[in-house]
Amino acid sequence: MFQLEFFHYDYSTANELSSALDEKIARDSIAAAGQDYLTITSLSARQAFAATQLCGTPQNPYLFMKEISSNGNMNTVDVIFPAHPVFLYTNPELLELLLKPNFEIQKSGQYPNAYAMHDIGSHYPNATGHPEGNDEPMPLEECGNMIIMALAYALKSSNSGYLSEHYALLEQWTSYLVDEAIYPANQISTDDFAGPLANQTNLALKGIIGIEAMATISKLTDHADAATNRSAIAHDYIDRWQVLGIAHEADLPHTTLSYGSNDSHGLLYNLYTDRELGLNLVPQSVYDMQSKFYPTVKNKYGVPLDTRHQYTKGDWEMFAAAVASTSTRDMFIELLANWINQTPTNRALTDLYDTVSGE
Repeated sequence: MFQLEFFHYDYSTANELSSALDEKIARDSIAAAGQDYLTITSLSARQAFAATQLCGTPQNPYLFMKEISSNGNMNTVDVIFPAHPVFLYTNPELLELLLKPNFEIQKSGQYPNAYAMHDIGSHYPNATGHPEGNDEPMPLEECGNMIIMALAYALKSSNSGYLSEHYALLEQWTSYLVDEAIYPANQISTDDFAGPLANQTNLALKGIIGIEAMATISKLTDHADAATNRSAIAHDYIDRWQVLGIAHEADLPHTTLSYGSNDSHGLLYNLYTDRELGLNLVPQSVYDMQSKFYPTVKNKYGVPLDTRHQYTKGDWEMFAAAVASTSTRDMFIELLANWINQTPTNRALTDLYDTVSGE
């Protein structure tokens, strides 16, 4: 009853705060990339927050997230990952609260695998973890995501103590990436609906960036030798990755879906975090190459996720757009905004759609 009364009497304050946030998002979006970008951000922000619930106590809060329109997993790491920029933008502490239960469960010894856990519960609001280690296996994906997001939060909040607190677990996941990132085994990425594939170029990049992110984490937490070691490995891997994962002989060189498949391509959305974290690991030539290539494979409503299908994901298009040239960025934004404005639906904004039919 108390909660209902509070909600009722808090209406005017809540309305004022939400309107102010709406106005800030509108101003910042238009300043960054125009009206079409606001079309995307105004809906995306609502989707991200609608999937979360603040719980716990004022002394020990948590933020829980439900995986929508799939199997209802709770605090899925690779679902938090595409949403994490909006939490960094609005309040970085929200990202820390989302990652908090994932760290707690794995530090408690209630997860047997050496790599990062996929989610904290199979069906929301079940947050009992996976003590048998039988969660959906995305080992490379989730190790990279957790390391990257931990550093992103720490940098945004100027909280290196957070990295020290979780250093042992972050280092454990990095060791997995060192062993597995350069030649990813046959496994699924976050785009699990597309099925497993070995030697995924984009997935390998996430792992390599994760290793370099750990080098920064080690530096910020006074582990100088570890920082030097991890950075040397990441730089060696990124040099090898450019040989393995780029179709150099194509009319327009581009990264491939998987190593050696030179007639394939895909959105290199994991490039985003190299720029987000200020790592400068990936050469500018890779950014420029992808910016030139994407416009040549666009469809009516966007750029396909990869050559296996003509569908795409709006979140990954925006990750690619964020680190593209201005003209390519604007292309991504215009096509996604057109899809939003031109296709009728009785559902909320989805992240997966067909770039030709719009369905």
